[in-house]
Amino acid sequence: MNADNTAVLIGRRIKQYRLNQDLTQEDLAMLAGVSLKAVKNSEAGKSTLGTYAAIMIALGRQDQLLAAFPDEGVSPIQLLKSKTNSKKRASGKRKINPNPEQELDW
Repeated sequence: MNADNTAVLIGRRIKQYRLNQDLTQEDLAMLAGVSLKAVKNSEAGKSTLGTYAAIMIALGRQDQLLAAFPDEGVSPIQLLKSKTNSKKRASGKRKINPNPEQELDW
């Protein structure tokens, strides 16, 4: 699953959350403090994180949004290596091999 497919899936879920609460797109736009176009774009999977956040909060689903970004805290190993309490920047030594076939679990 790629980023575009994920965005479309998120948009479909937002639409279903809205419909489950029997809200029109106009109602959701007003509750979220965004434009009608922003709601339509979000349901099409073409929106910004800020708009998604506003909509999820308006729908009472901010817990699901935050679940996608759990707080990991500071690694105990990093605490031993560093004099500071949290890591401020990456070393750049770790190489990434993107796997487009990997599916997201959320």
